[in-house]
Amino acid sequence: MTLYMHQANYSLESMKGLLANPQNRKKIVSKIFEAAGGELIEAWMAFGDYDVIVISKFENNTDAASVAMAIGASGSLHNLRTTVLISMDDAVEAMKTAAKISGSYKAPTD
Repeated sequence: MTLYMHQANYSLESMKGLLANPQNRKKIVSKIFEAAGGELIEAWMAFGDYDVIVISKFENNTDAASVAMAIGASGSLHNLRTTVLISMDDAVEAMKTAAKISGSYKAPTD
């Protein structure tokens, strides 16, 4: 299973709704992740560029993208960003492969 980081901002209407009815959205939102065959691992509110950060787990990119599309289409969030996360062990394997193949690439020249 692959891990994903989802980042988003609440719409004005959604933020007004949260102020009118404060709630922990994790259980509610986890249902759409499960419906797409994934799992919501954890969710946070955040300061900075994004209001919400979620870590999830899916079998493939298509299922992860389907959740982002469905939530985005609702209009409740905007600036949705989904980032595929790889383990440090996988990153080391990628580094080893990159070292082996780096001579195969020629940079553009004038």
